[in-house]
Amino acid sequence: MKSPHSARAWFLRPILAVGIAALVMGGCSCEGPPTRHLSVRMRAPIRPPAVIATREVPNIRVRLGEETPSLKVAVDGPYRLTSARGEVATGDSLDWTEIAFNKGSVSFGQVTEPGPLEIHATCDGGIFVSQTVGGTVRERNYRGSIQIIPTGAGTLRIVNTLPAEHYLAGVLANEMIKSWPVEAYKAQCVAARTFALIERNARLRYDFDVYDSTASQVYGGCGTENQTAWDAVAGTFGIVATYRGAGGKPQLLKTYYCSTCGGMTASAGSVFGGETPPPLAGGVKCDYCRRSPKYRWPDVTLTKKEIGEAMRQSGYTDLVRLGPIARVEVASTAGPGGRAEAIRVIDTAGAAVLIRAGYWRSLVGHTKIFSTWFTLVDKGDRILVTDGRGFGHGVGLCQWGAAYLAERGKTGEEIVRYYYPSAELTRAY
Repeated sequence: MKSPHSARAWFLRPILAVGIAALVMGGCSCEGPPTRHLSVRMRAPIRPPAVIATREVPNIRVRLGEETPSLKVAVDGPYRLTSARGEVATGDSLDWTEIAFNKGSVSFGQVTEPGPLEIHATCDGGIFVSQTVGGTVRERNYRGSIQIIPTGAGTLRIVNTLPAEHYLAGVLANEMIKSWPVEAYKAQCVAARTFALIERNARLRYDFDVYDSTASQVYGGCGTENQTAWDAVAGTFGIVATYRGAGGKPQLLKTYYCSTCGGMTASAGSVFGGETPPPLAGGVKCDYCRRSPKYRWPDVTLTKKEIGEAMRQSGYTDLVRLGPIARVEVASTAGPGGRAEAIRVIDTAGAAVLIRAGYWRSLVGHTKIFSTWFTLVDKGDRILVTDGRGFGHGVGLCQWGAAYLAERGKTGEEIVRYYYPSAELTRAY
């Protein structure tokens, strides 16, 4: 089914001012794939469509992985190394070179600078970064530029700055399954673009806008892109989701999304607190994610001892003070499905702490407890987590549901409107 307000029609809508500051030109692509004469092993990036390469878009600053005392970089092709005092070094290419924190400065080979260093490459996608993330060495290549910033903690922060539409291609390929239809990707693209601009506007005084992980959105650089992602980016260029705020003024909608809602979406306020814009009120029925392996998940058993240890490791004062755990119970639920909103943890002395269900899930392990839609059953020295439904927080767009709807002819716009009722779709740039 095609809507009269299709993705093509989105380009005709008036431009909305959403607080985006300076605009910059999108990056260019090399005439051909990288020469691969370096000791790096990454596939050549996909060339962005012309509609992307020739448009002005805002930049996004992505914090890559974890802060680290050192990392390695390589550049396939001509590059420039700059600092606050200007150009520091240039070269035709750069094989793997260590960058390290050095007494408050940054050491890059034989160069030591007191402030941030920035690497610029002539070839889009030609900068490679090797860093340790979660105890594992990760090698990726990136478009745009890479900034290495010394911190007061004796570490380096790595920030990839690139045009927003290029960033989205590296997000979609990591947030969606490769075989899913382009219309599902388009819906995800509108959500991801809007979410990124919300995060960007909230961090104008920071040296980065978004994380490259689920703390924001999963971004894997240009080595992870696929053609469907680029088709979705081009097909929804600049489109964001908004809602009418106080006084009827349009505002960007914080377009939360999840893997699998489990049957019904949740209210943003019940999960994250604060006010809930109408499009995020939840209660959208969705059996379309039934094919997800996490639509229903097996029972999980947690010992009260391990729950207590997880609470104390949080560093949150009230949780640290808890003694041996006596009870763990769902204190309140939200929505017609009874999704857990708050969890009460009680120790053997009777001290009780009330925490958000999502936070409790993160403490005991989000790879064990896949959502906050469950039932808790006391089993003596253990807690049984049963009747588990969905994967993620359950707010907003359901990715598995979007794929199902797209396969049955729904457009990206129709999918966005389904999961964010009353949202308006407008061009931000």
